Amino acid sequence: MRVQGGKDYIQFVDDLLQVKRKSKLRFAAQGYELLVFDSLTDLYRELGKREEEHGLSRLVAGYSWPWLSKEDHSAIDIKIESLQFQWNRTDKDWINSPNAFQEIGCIHTVQGYDLNYTGVIFGKEITYNKTTHSIEIIKELYFDHNGKRGIREFEDLKAYIINIYKTIMYRGIKGTFVYACNPDLNEYLRRNMASYGDVLPFRIIPFNEVKPYVNGVPLLDITAAAGGFSDLQIHSDYEWVELLFSVIPKQGNFVCKVVGESMNKKIPNGSYCLFRQYEGGSREGKIVLVESTHIHDLDFGSGYAVKEYHSSKIMENDEWRHQSIVLEPLSDDPDFTSIELFCDELLSLKIVGVFERII
Repeated sequence: MRVQGGKDYIQFVDDLLQVKRKSKLRFAAQGYELLVFDSLTDLYRELGKREEEHGLSRLVAGYSWPWLSKEDHSAIDIKIESLQFQWNRTDKDWINSPNAFQEIGCIHTVQGYDLNYTGVIFGKEITYNKTTHSIEIIKELYFDHNGKRGIREFEDLKAYIINIYKTIMYRGIKGTFVYACNPDLNEYLRRNMASYGDVLPFRIIPFNEVKPYVNGVPLLDITAAAGGFSDLQIHSDYEWVELLFSVIPKQGNFVCKVVGESMNKKIPNGSYCLFRQYEGGSREGKIVLVESTHIHDLDFGSGYAVKEYHSSKIMENDEWRHQSIVLEPLSDDPDFTSIELFCDELLSLKIVGVFERII
């Protein structure tokens, strides 16, 4: 077994499928491509790219579909989305057979083989129970009669099936792409590994390699922040990411994904942006990430907004004070309008960060 993810990846797969991971962070291993997909169509397309570049990239699934094509060679065994496949047409050196990429292999065809990339399909026989926080199986949807022969106890069958998925997840040397038919299982997988829909333009640094603000900066989720920007010094609360070679990490830097179209003249939807934590000084005309209980932004919902900052001031008792603050969208879409704050609304406003650049 020569998986480039190393022993950490092997341990991760075991902990993942036994539901005993302690870390709340998604797993990442340097030099190993591990992604979960919401769409098998997307997975198959990406696997095709790896097949062209590296070869030995194959789809493998749990035995959750009957082998109809064994008797009827024209029959379709597996239908997912708009894709249709047959099970492996040969059980002898299937991986190197001419049509292997157009078929789906089972555990019996890949055990003992190394692939460059494995596309793993978790079938309909394996699910995740969000109430009990456990992986479960549906015996009636498992069709490998030969494989489960002699297994009488339900828990033994569960252990057998889980071990199959562990084995096929170990096959990919360079990477593993994962798709789950069961939505709850897919959600569980997404919590524990990177999602294809959220592929980052930078590397997540394994926590034991993090040197805060030396080799990385924290990655923050605006939509799930809920006051979580208050202390960036609690290093274990965040995932840390490696910046581009041209960007030197500085104390107080952090990265956020800016979603929506309200700033599309400056920041395209979905861009990952570098901010510096605001520590005072003028912010007039700058793009800022702000927090306020009086904000409801079309892009981020309640509490947060990324906008261009403007303010008007008045002199009162020989001191300047804010009369109003305007948070201006920079968008081609006229549905986005300015957010204006006055009087008591200003008291809740906090400038969290100042925009530096798109990563």
